[in-house]
Amino acid sequence: MEIIERKEYVNQIIGQLGNGEAVVLTGHRRAGKSCILESVAKNLSSKGNVIYLDMENPDHADITSFRELHEYIKKASQPDTHNYVLIDEVQEIEQFEKALRFFVKQAEYDVVVTGSNASMLSSDIASSFAGRYSRVHIGSLDYEEFLVFYALDDNDAAFAQYLRWGGLPFLHRIAMSDVRTRTDYIGSIYDTIFVKDIVRRRNIRNVTFLDNLARFVADNSGKVFSANSIAKYMKGKESSVSANTVAEYMEAWCDTYMIDKVKRYDIKGKQVFEQQEKYYFEDLGIRNYLCNDKRNTDIEKILEGAVYLKLKRCGFDVYVGQLNGKEIDFVAKRDNDVRYVQVSVDVTAPETYEREFGNLKMIKDNYPKYVITMDPNVSLIHDSGIIAKPAREFLLEKL
Repeated sequence: MEIIERKEYVNQIIGQLGNGEAVVLTGHRRAGKSCILESVAKNLSSKGNVIYLDMENPDHADITSFRELHEYIKKASQPDTHNYVLIDEVQEIEQFEKALRFFVKQAEYDVVVTGSNASMLSSDIASSFAGRYSRVHIGSLDYEEFLVFYALDDNDAAFAQYLRWGGLPFLHRIAMSDVRTRTDYIGSIYDTIFVKDIVRRRNIRNVTFLDNLARFVADNSGKVFSANSIAKYMKGKESSVSANTVAEYMEAWCDTYMIDKVKRYDIKGKQVFEQQEKYYFEDLGIRNYLCNDKRNTDIEKILEGAVYLKLKRCGFDVYVGQLNGKEIDFVAKRDNDVRYVQVSVDVTAPETYEREFGNLKMIKDNYPKYVITMDPNVSLIHDSGIIAKPAREFLLEKL
């Protein structure tokens, strides 16, 4: 099966080798980590000895502990050359970090691993490697990659398909017209994350509420809420749970990398709030699947999610902005680079125009300010230096 190389990720990973640190690839299931790791292996094959372990391959089922992992790597190593240890789904090996810690310290080794569970990776790796690792987060296909994978030109029809199906890489092998098979595939990914990464790993008992919570968040993506507000809402739906349970289950969903928590940021006070967050899905297709594909009524939420993913993919830390009681959809920060972004399907209505442009005008610093819409002619608007862009153009821009 031919692999379409996602060169931006491959180059980023290879660029981080040779620094005495393990490189950890994170992301939700089927975001493409395995294929990217295979591309890295192919690129490294001419530079040294590649030791590749796919822990979902039955051939490696006997490697269950750090001792067996250590022995396998030692036997597969070659003297007088550089050894690259690449392990896919490393969390399947008990206490894997004990073995990898040894090899990371050796000058003749580089280590790259993938994992699908955030809490396991952040806790085990942070404590065991004592800072000797770097993280590369792998997301679903962005719009530019979507066009490449599907061999499409940038146009309204292609953009509509991206907003509908999202960026699970394997989907490009299923005909766009085969709606049922594509939908079933997305559903199977959700079910795997639901059962394997949460229910079994965390011993969740109230599985019905766990599922309802994901669907609630999908239907309310882009809205500010708290564990308390969700608990009250669910109680009204005859599903009584505590705010602590809501918080615990939301943490479990975020730990799968399927859902991101976005905190609020006070632009004037430059302070991050610890309550009342927004949540966005890391793949638009999974989000739409949970909402039964309500694209006609949800287009604003979907568009906002697409812009969020673009900012995240470009390396920004993303927040929801607050200023004098008004909301800025996104405050994106990357080192000393700051962008303010408003998202709306269109700004033709006077009240919508005032909300999107007016909120940005209140910000008195000189960082770039954007209004992103579906209107292809929005770039004709020139108002107070605010950059108005069609969504398609923005998602293809190098930020």
